[in-house]
Amino acid sequence: MSADPETSVVESLPSTPPWLDHLLQQWETSGTQRGHAFLLVSEDPEEAALFSSRLAVAQLCHERQADGPCGRCRSCHAFLQGTHGDLMDVQRQEGKTAIGIEQIRQAAQFLQQTALYGNIKVMMIRDADQLTLAAANSLLKTLEEPAGNALLLLSTSAVWRLPATVRSRCQQLRLPSASRSEGIDWLAQQLGTDAQQADRLLNLTGGRPVSAWAMGETEEAEQQLALIRSFAEMHRQASGSPETWSAVGLDVLLRRLLGWTEDNVRGLDNDRFASEARSWLLLHRCVAEVWSRVQQGATPGKDIVVAELFRLCRSRGHHRFADLAQVFLSNLGRGGVGG
Repeated sequence: MSADPETSVVESLPSTPPWLDHLLQQWETSGTQRGHAFLLVSEDPEEAALFSSRLAVAQLCHERQADGPCGRCRSCHAFLQGTHGDLMDVQRQEGKTAIGIEQIRQAAQFLQQTALYGNIKVMMIRDADQLTLAAANSLLKTLEEPAGNALLLLSTSAVWRLPATVRSRCQQLRLPSASRSEGIDWLAQQLGTDAQQADRLLNLTGGRPVSAWAMGETEEAEQQLALIRSFAEMHRQASGSPETWSAVGLDVLLRRLLGWTEDNVRGLDNDRFASEARSWLLLHRCVAEVWSRVQQGATPGKDIVVAELFRLCRSRGHHRFADLAQVFLSNLGRGGVGG
């Protein structure tokens, strides 16, 4: 693919969401006062990844403007084409359940090499909460003292899943959430659709506009919309788990269940919080435990996991739910969903 001199890498990315403008301005004005390792935290994983890309392309640009990258230099075009020799984008590989130690070792070796385009190398770790414990430990030395002139950008929507040793070695940038109207306006503009459709897609992603943009109006969006609907309608299910639970990957189901339980806790008013929060948080813990084990390399039978999680979710309002949840947790790793 040849570089088109009329194409700007900045234009190829979606416009910066307006609620993030001030953070980008702060980044541009901080200059040499910045550190080398940053943890970008957002409720929206796609938003955190997009912001990471914005910082990376700005840092690598050869002709940076006052408001960010030029979008037209040799470095910017290499970024656009995904061939930039001074950028490494680390994320969970297809077919894997986590970011492994070998990926981090390769990234460390990459940072030790001489920069090809300029005087800095950049490493992005998308969804850093998906690092295995071994991978996270392997990353610590690089976070403390990276080889040469390097910038490390870790993005996550679940910072609490990262080891404290990783969090303490990074400067945290917490991205603000968009208001409902801001999200709808920005999403409608990016997708060229109307406000009603933008609102529908926003509902699909729990009010996360950049995730809604990344999903767009695709078959995947319809599939995940059906999955989310099944959470609200599971008590109408006559027998067995919904087909939508088996139709998606286990990692997708677990992430959606985690988001669903978190959204339900956030949505409780003061009166309901006292009576319902404990059961929602206990359900979240059960799903998070399964997710953690899968991240660490467990390969449980999907049908078993789906059946047990569905049974647990349906039981959340039962007076014996706490007992059922404790049994579920005790069975992890002993022939149950632990594999």
